[in-house]
Amino acid sequence: MMDKSFSKSLLMTALITGTVLWGGNSVFAQENEQEFTLDPMVITATRYEKKDVEIAAATEVIDSKRIENTGAVNVQQLLQTVSGLVYQSKGPGGASLGSMTSKVSIRGVEKGTLVLMNGTPINYRGLYNLEDIPVDNIERIEIVKGGGAILYGSEATGGVINIITKDKMSNSVKVGLGNNGRQNYNLNTQAGKVGVSYNYDKWGDIGKVSDSVTVLSSSKDKNMSNYFDGSEKNNFMLTYKFDDNFNVLYRHGKANSYFDYRFADDRYGDVNGKTRYNRKHEKTEDFAQFNFKDDNGFKGNIYYNKNDLQGTGIDFYSSGGSNKGYPKSKDSKEKNLTYGYDLQKLWKENHNNYLIGTTYQREEYQKRDAGVWDEKKSRNNFSVYGSWETGVDTDNIFTLSARETWTTGANEDKNFDNFSAQAQYLHKLNDAQSIYLSVGQSFVMPSFSNMYSTGEGNIVVGDPNLKPQTGIHYELGYKYETDKHKYKAALFTTEIDDEISFSKSDDKYYAINEDFKNTGIELSAEIDTDNGWSYNYGLTYSDPKSKTNTDKSGVITDWRRTFGRLQLNGGITYNKDKWTANLTANYLADRVLTTNTKGVADAKPYLLTTFNLKYSPDKNSDINLSIDNVLDRRDNVNHSSSYYYSTPVTFLLSYNYKF
Repeated sequence: MMDKSFSKSLLMTALITGTVLWGGNSVFAQENEQEFTLDPMVITATRYEKKDVEIAAATEVIDSKRIENTGAVNVQQLLQTVSGLVYQSKGPGGASLGSMTSKVSIRGVEKGTLVLMNGTPINYRGLYNLEDIPVDNIERIEIVKGGGAILYGSEATGGVINIITKDKMSNSVKVGLGNNGRQNYNLNTQAGKVGVSYNYDKWGDIGKVSDSVTVLSSSKDKNMSNYFDGSEKNNFMLTYKFDDNFNVLYRHGKANSYFDYRFADDRYGDVNGKTRYNRKHEKTEDFAQFNFKDDNGFKGNIYYNKNDLQGTGIDFYSSGGSNKGYPKSKDSKEKNLTYGYDLQKLWKENHNNYLIGTTYQREEYQKRDAGVWDEKKSRNNFSVYGSWETGVDTDNIFTLSARETWTTGANEDKNFDNFSAQAQYLHKLNDAQSIYLSVGQSFVMPSFSNMYSTGEGNIVVGDPNLKPQTGIHYELGYKYETDKHKYKAALFTTEIDDEISFSKSDDKYYAINEDFKNTGIELSAEIDTDNGWSYNYGLTYSDPKSKTNTDKSGVITDWRRTFGRLQLNGGITYNKDKWTANLTANYLADRVLTTNTKGVADAKPYLLTTFNLKYSPDKNSDINLSIDNVLDRRDNVNHSSSYYYSTPVTFLLSYNYKF
């Protein structure tokens, strides 16, 4: 059998140097052809359409073709291949454990990703459940790395992910079956102005997916293992397009996942392997948005986002292994609701662009435990924002942006206000190349769960006196884009004061403020050739660190490592006649596990791989084979004191018919 370390090296070498192996142009090669067309238009970074090469920010666009080539079923799986994004998963297919959700972290910022759908925020109390969003009706995903809080508000400390749905749904039906209990079915139809989509996704019993005791655990920690018993997701989407300026979107989703938590040794008696408790984690989502615009630069949206989380199950033993007074039924629930609007107006005069806007969001949060509802928490979030872009000439562009945010009506009068600003400069070297410099601030308000949650069994303890999280971001970048080639480089530094985190002590997690910093470099390339091959690859090297400044369990003053320093991403696609093959990999090395009380410990690299093969016998049919974890590695994809393992090699064979 081939040695796994050799397999890893061979795979990453093939991906990163693919252009040389297959006759493409190297990222360092000088371009002779003048192919300065089809520069992609990006909306998210500036809130209005601009050529990517004219945007003073690190951006990435994943178009529908690339989405289809990866074979990803949901957005969480898709984003694990993006350079500079660190993937964390709790269960197969991104299955969540209630409020413990899978996530992506941008530039090492764990709690700083703002997710939008068609420009509307879908975050609720810091969560966004990308694993529950099917990719079938997504036109593209725009990613802006670095602080995006000036134009989009709280939570955009690490960056912004904007999921843009298709203008019209395809008429298609898809059936997929695989191992590990995998099933995936999808139906899309467009009838005039109405589009309807339904997706069903299922996983079977996987076995053990996590261990609570690691090298960082103390002798007092419970030695527990987490077993995944299966999951089901139902997603429904309805769209109605009045005309080119007005449309409505509604999504309803329900996701269930099942877990057993078992003793992993006999320290508490003869209980090794026995189930201490089981849980059904249920999430129900209702999301609606009304989007509108006119021909004079005015546009906006009104939205409603409701998410309910519920955990039910049976406790068979106490944490100490006693069954006296057991079994006990458990039922906890929380309600999350946000709704509001975002309005903006754009003026263009000569070489100047003027943007002004305002937002309102109502937040509500309520939690029930042991049959008793806590007091409802709520607040009103207001903001005004604006930007001024001016060009001294066609090759030099300056942009100044600012945002004022304030809240009213918060419980215990815990209201916040913040003013943040950003300055950007871009110089066009020619029609295909540019360099830029950006300096900006960010701001994150504590969520109600961070401030007040006590969690089931008082495991999580909030702090109503948490400070808002503030940051400053510096970035120097280069872009080169033509029809066939895109090369990007960025040097960045992020400094965050009072980052909101948690400290574990006596089997409880206390909400705290930390400081965070990271400095790094990002390199990426996308290359298309005329012989059917295309490549994308990237390298990120950084040094993310955090330092606790308000700890419930001890004094920690030294900076400690977080996440990993070196990340390599790569993808190779080959298309010929009726066949398309794609291989992607994400390698994260020089990693550590971190806790607030035990410091850090070295962690093994992870390597996430996906292979997708599509055969199209005719214009109406596609047969698709997708394989996750091609090398069948058992990697820990978590970065805290527990291990969460990558899912064993899993395939999904599907047939898609377009009518």
